[in-house]
Amino acid sequence: MNFKKLPAGTLPAILIAILVSDVALAQQGELSGFATELVSTIVYSVVGIVMGVIGFKVVDWLTPGNLAEEVANKENRALAVLAGSMMLGVCIIIAAVLVS
Repeated sequence: MNFKKLPAGTLPAILIAILVSDVALAQQGELSGFATELVSTIVYSVVGIVMGVIGFKVVDWLTPGNLAEEVANKENRALAVLAGSMMLGVCIIIAAVLVS
């Protein structure tokens, strides 16, 4: 699914619909555990992705030049490895925080 083609506000509306359906299922007592886990997985995934993007922007800010342009246009592999390892470290920290 290409999220760039969705109208503005569609993704939050989908998340709200999932939350509302979770409440309805919990009140009926059907699939409440599964629905709760599904919603929490989606919410934690979104939070993790947003924090990962923020981490990338911080790494881009700390390095000289435009990191994305260097990697994408100039094909600087050394910088790509550096950025990837820094992002992996940031994402491991985010995952550890979200799990605990």
